[in-house]
Amino acid sequence: MTLAEIKIAIKQSLSKKIEYIELNSLMGMLIEEVTGWNRVQQIVEMNTPLTAPQINKFNEYTAALLNDKPIQYILGKAWFMGNDFIVNEAVLIPRPETEELVEWVVDYAQIIDKPLQILDIGTGSGCIAISIKKALPNCSVSGMDISVDALTVAKENATHLGTSIEWIEQDIVHESTLPHSFDVLVSNPPYIPVSEKINMEAKVKNYEPLMALFVPNEDPLVFYKAIAQIAKKYLAPKGQLFFEIHYDQGKAILQLLDEMNFHAEIRRDSFGKNRMIRASLK
Repeated sequence: MTLAEIKIAIKQSLSKKIEYIELNSLMGMLIEEVTGWNRVQQIVEMNTPLTAPQINKFNEYTAALLNDKPIQYILGKAWFMGNDFIVNEAVLIPRPETEELVEWVVDYAQIIDKPLQILDIGTGSGCIAISIKKALPNCSVSGMDISVDALTVAKENATHLGTSIEWIEQDIVHESTLPHSFDVLVSNPPYIPVSEKINMEAKVKNYEPLMALFVPNEDPLVFYKAIAQIAKKYLAPKGQLFFEIHYDQGKAILQLLDEMNFHAEIRRDSFGKNRMIRASLK
């Protein structure tokens, strides 16, 4: 079976499951993963016969996609801020919106123009902490998570991407101590009410870690409250708190922060949705 033939077979299998444009992109990634050929080489090698192990790998990947497994977990990597991060089902797949949160933190730090102590709370794959460290090598960056498995992935990514990060295992909701003060706290915490789970794509709710996605319907701001309490104790003078937020929780979080004695501003993402908040103590 040639590459051209396997492409036709895979597209026929997946055409009812995945939209055409996305399917073409996925095909390119799968072929590169299995064969090592980039997009130009794939065109040149279209009539090249594949080996039995390569065909078996394509069949394995096709079955996984038919079962709604995200391509990032199939390949074991995701792209964020221009780097490939190791991912598995212990960590969330990095989203483009979160890149905008990182850019906001980096822009702020570059304006301050001095070494800062920065903590990423709920670090997951470490994509926020590591991306900040790569952009701001003179800053000291730490990443915190309750999940030992997530921290294992984050540490692998730090090594893979050549960054030095301090990693902290801690439950931020039930523990309220940090090793020292920080100039910046940044977090993309769980914020999706459980009631929304029914409407989410299968590839999200069936594979990504639920504890990193969902919050109780009756207390959707639980992590924002906990992190703001930590910030009141451990933010250095003139320190800044950065959050990613659920698009329709902006007003509630601004009110919460105001009641907790913070000045706060909200920022839209590139899709026009309220997505980020920056706050400092009054």
